Amino acid sequence: MNEVLRVLIVDDSDDDTNLVLRKLRSGGYQPEWERVDTHDAMKNALEKKTWDVILCDYKMPGFSAPAALKLAQEINPNIPFIVVSGAIGEETAVEVMKAGAHDYVMKDKLAKLSVAVKREIAEAKIRRDKKSMEDMLKRSENNFRNSLDESPLGVRIVTSDGELLYANREILNMFGYDSIDELKSISHLQRYTPETFVEYEKRIEMRKHGEYVPPNYEVSIVRKDGTIRHLEVFRKQVLWNGQMQFQALYNDITERKQAEKNLRESEKRYRVVVENANEAILITQNMKILFANTVAINNTGYPMEELTSMNFSDLIHPDDIGMVRGYHDRRIKGDAIPSVYSFRIVCRDKSVKWVELNTTVIEWEKKRAALNFLKDITVSKQLEEERSQSFIKIKKTLDATVSAIASMVETRDPYTTGHQKRVSILARAIAEEMGLCMDVVEFIETAAIIHDIGKLSVPSEILSKPTKLTNLEFELIKTHSQSGYNILKDIEFPWPVADAILQHHERMNGTGYPQKLQGYDILLESRILAVADVVEAISSHRPYRPGLGIDFALEEITKNKGVLYDENVVDACIKLFREKHFVLS
Repeated sequence: MNEVLRVLIVDDSDDDTNLVLRKLRSGGYQPEWERVDTHDAMKNALEKKTWDVILCDYKMPGFSAPAALKLAQEINPNIPFIVVSGAIGEETAVEVMKAGAHDYVMKDKLAKLSVAVKREIAEAKIRRDKKSMEDMLKRSENNFRNSLDESPLGVRIVTSDGELLYANREILNMFGYDSIDELKSISHLQRYTPETFVEYEKRIEMRKHGEYVPPNYEVSIVRKDGTIRHLEVFRKQVLWNGQMQFQALYNDITERKQAEKNLRESEKRYRVVVENANEAILITQNMKILFANTVAINNTGYPMEELTSMNFSDLIHPDDIGMVRGYHDRRIKGDAIPSVYSFRIVCRDKSVKWVELNTTVIEWEKKRAALNFLKDITVSKQLEEERSQSFIKIKKTLDATVSAIASMVETRDPYTTGHQKRVSILARAIAEEMGLCMDVVEFIETAAIIHDIGKLSVPSEILSKPTKLTNLEFELIKTHSQSGYNILKDIEFPWPVADAILQHHERMNGTGYPQKLQGYDILLESRILAVADVVEAISSHRPYRPGLGIDFALEEITKNKGVLYDENVVDACIKLFREKHFVLS
């Protein structure tokens, strides 16, 4: 069936128009056309309908190709404009091409018309796709910058020489300055406490000499108002405006540091108490409190008489009573239970405290009883929660950065948009089906979402080429594994992400690249990534072919199980689709 072609013909001759239409039909097109020969008629046609191509005679009574070209550029410059004329010299043709026409065909050589139309429509699509990708990249960069601007953590982007390129609002709040320029005008000697400045200079010297500097460290800063704040810093390389720079994330830990100081002082005092046998002690029988020392009285707020008339369960938070009572009864029976555990108590003033209980069985007045040592761990619990929240914040920022990098990679290659995301979903599912631990699952998912980051070094014309690649172009594509490794190797991920990306095109029989590794010399994570990558690539559309479908993809990995792909990985993948009805979307 012929391809429908919406063609606007600008010509004053019905005969020439019919000749053009015959040539288009013989070239495999089914024209849906309209002929115009005046400025107003063409303007009306362009505004009311959508056209794939404009075919324009050069000269007509009261109208011309230059005038038609100008009108087309004003209304819709993306429509391919081809001059079709029987009387146009080479010099005139060059001038109209310079003015913006996409091609010209002589009327005595209309055999070339269909080829020219097909080529210009294809090139117009490429131009539209490129513009769309550029707009998408700009939006992605804006979203990334907005996510940094709104981050609850302070964020700075600096060069390797320490030049400040970007600072978000939270950084300015931490330092107490109103603008980046004001912050940049303050020297590091003025920004830092003397101790922190010495450490800062040490790190600078270590980096100059290529020595390893831990990505996590703490600094103490002097704010504009003279107050001191303590910050936790996480530093790593990021891609910023097309170049590798350094991102530093700052988390204000001043309150935590003060709490830690208070805790240390509290523990010091507690040690003195313990050394003098003044630890909080309760002796209970059948949960009835028989004895309490001074520390226990002070901790709970109850006077001795009132405390020793209570049951131990009266002190325990309602949500924890069942656990403590169960442990108590089992201990009295002689069962083995944890010697130390924690729960909450409710004090006389209704405040809630966390305590750590260490209990042993004793004999009290010839009956079995429990000797309970209680340690107040309220501050430690609060610090634990703060540390957990701090880690969650940093991990969210890291995940957002990885997602932004993945988006930037895919904007370079419009035909594989979503490829990395789909590979990460399938790779994670395979890892879970194989029963791997959650840490390895997260490692595989992170590596998969950016496994094609090396394609940033491959020209976009090659990535989106709609025809088969030449040998030289394919060899250039193959460098993306090494390029990805080079980009990520110095970033301190919790796992060897760079190595997994380097090896994701290796094959079990050694025919892969770039290192031609064999068998179990290839990381398990890379073997999983390889299968997920192949299945997604085969089943999805590519610029040089349509998607072949999931059945074809599964047949490929089954046929090459143990040859190119790890047997266990293939079995897990097949089981997902065949038995568990996994859908790759």
